[in-house]
Amino acid sequence: MNQVLKKVYTISQKGESPRVWLQSLVLEAAGIAEGDPLYINIDEENEEITVQNHSLDDAGHLVHASGRLNKTSNKRRPLLDSAKKEYASIISIKQKVEVCVYRKGLKSRIVIRPLHFKLMENCTQMTPKDDRIKILSVGAGCGIGSGALIDTKYFTAVQEIELEDDSAEVLKHNYPNSFLFNGDIRDCHEVAKSDIALVTLPCNQFSTLGNGDGSVIENLVLAAFKIIKSSQSKIVFFENVPAFFTDPSWHLLKDLLKDDYPYFAEKNIEAWDFKSIATRNRTYVVAFKEFDMFTNFQFPAPPKGRRKKLKNFLDGKHVVHEWKSIETWMTNFEDRDSSWRDRNLDKTFVDGECQQINCLPKRYRGQSASSSYVLSEDKKSWRFLSENEIRRILDVPSWFEFCDHTPVTRRIEMLGQSVSCQVIKAIGNNIATTFLRQAYKKTNDAARVLKEKVEQAVSITTNGQLELLL
Repeated sequence: MNQVLKKVYTISQKGESPRVWLQSLVLEAAGIAEGDPLYINIDEENEEITVQNHSLDDAGHLVHASGRLNKTSNKRRPLLDSAKKEYASIISIKQKVEVCVYRKGLKSRIVIRPLHFKLMENCTQMTPKDDRIKILSVGAGCGIGSGALIDTKYFTAVQEIELEDDSAEVLKHNYPNSFLFNGDIRDCHEVAKSDIALVTLPCNQFSTLGNGDGSVIENLVLAAFKIIKSSQSKIVFFENVPAFFTDPSWHLLKDLLKDDYPYFAEKNIEAWDFKSIATRNRTYVVAFKEFDMFTNFQFPAPPKGRRKKLKNFLDGKHVVHEWKSIETWMTNFEDRDSSWRDRNLDKTFVDGECQQINCLPKRYRGQSASSSYVLSEDKKSWRFLSENEIRRILDVPSWFEFCDHTPVTRRIEMLGQSVSCQVIKAIGNNIATTFLRQAYKKTNDAARVLKEKVEQAVSITTNGQLELLL
C-alpha cells in the first residue's frame, strides 16, 4: 500500500480512556464512508493501533464509521470516535501520535502510533517515477503555489506539508496522489524525495498586512532546514514578504543551507509588473545545489503588451451580488481615530476601468481602506470582489477546486494567503528551462565521452581499412 497521508495530533480523552478521534480528512483519504465497517487491532509488540476497512487475520474488534452533517456542503462526512482502556497500552492522553494512511485500490489501512521523530536523522521516501519536475511544498497553504507550477505542465506534486486542517483537505482534494503531512512542520520526519522544494513559511510577523502577533516563525527555520535537506531537492524556491528576508531567522536558515545550496539568486517582484491588476510585493529567492544550474537560471522579465482592466475580471451581469451603502461606509470610516481618517482612498472603491487595485489580503472580507472594492455605476454602493473574480485576478488555475465543505469566508482567506500565480508561473517556466538545459548538457556530455572512446578505439591500417583496437 502507498502512504497518502500523515497527520500528527495530540490524544484527548473520553471518560478515563485515550480517544482515537479520526476526522473526515483521515477517513476520506482512506476512502472510508459513513457506515463502512472498520476493523481495529491493538498490536502491543509494534506499538500500533491499526484500523482497516477489510478484516484482519488476528483478533480485533469491529466498529462502523459514524458521520456528521457539514453545514456548508449539506453533506454528511465520515468520522471515527473510539475510546477503550486497552488503547492505553499504545497511546497516552496528551501525547502526540502520528496517524498514517495507506491505500491501494479499495483497501486501506490507518496506523496510529506514538510520534516517531528523530531530530538528528532524516527519512527520505522514494517517489513514483515521473519525468516531470517533482515538487515538495513546505507551508503549502491550500496548494495554489504548487498549482501555479503544475499549470505550466512541467511540474508534478509529490508532497505537501500544512498545519491547518481545512487547507489540508483542499490539498488532498486537488492532489490525491501526493503524500500529505498535516501537522506542525517541526513534527514532520518523513519527506518525499523531490526536485524542487517550494517554501512559504508564515509571514504574519513580517507582513504589513499581518496581525503582528510575532514569534510565529520562531524555531520553524530549523524544521524547514531538516525537511529541505531530507528532500534532496536540487532547487529550493522561497516566496515571502520582503521583510522576511531581512530577519535573523532567514539568515540562520540561509547559513544552515549554504553547504548544500551555496548559490542563491534573489529578486523583489511586484505582481502588478507581471500584468496582475492586484499589487503584491514579494521577494523570491531560488537556491541551487549545482553551479551549472545557478548560471543557467535567470529571473523572468516583466511581459510587455496591453494591460487589462478590472472589468475583464468581473462576473457577468447574470451573477447577483450583495451591495452596501457608500454613505454608511464613509460614516463609519470617519468615526475612527485620526490615523484612519488620513488614509488614502484612491484605490478603495474602484470601477471597471481601473487598471490597478490594492493587494488582496487574507482579511479581505473585512472593511478596510487598504482593500479595494467594486463601485456601482451610480457611485452610491460598493461590494466585495467575489471568489471567482479573485481567482481570475490571481490567475489561479481553472482546474483548482475548493472542497464543497469549505466555507466562502475561508476560501477568500486561503486565496488572500496564496500567491500571484502570474509571477510563480513565470519563475516556474525559467526553473523548468534550467532543468531542461542541465538534462541536455548531461546527454551531450555522455554522447561526447562515448564518441571519444569510439574514436580512440578505432585506427586506420596502412591499407586504408578501419581497425578496432582491443
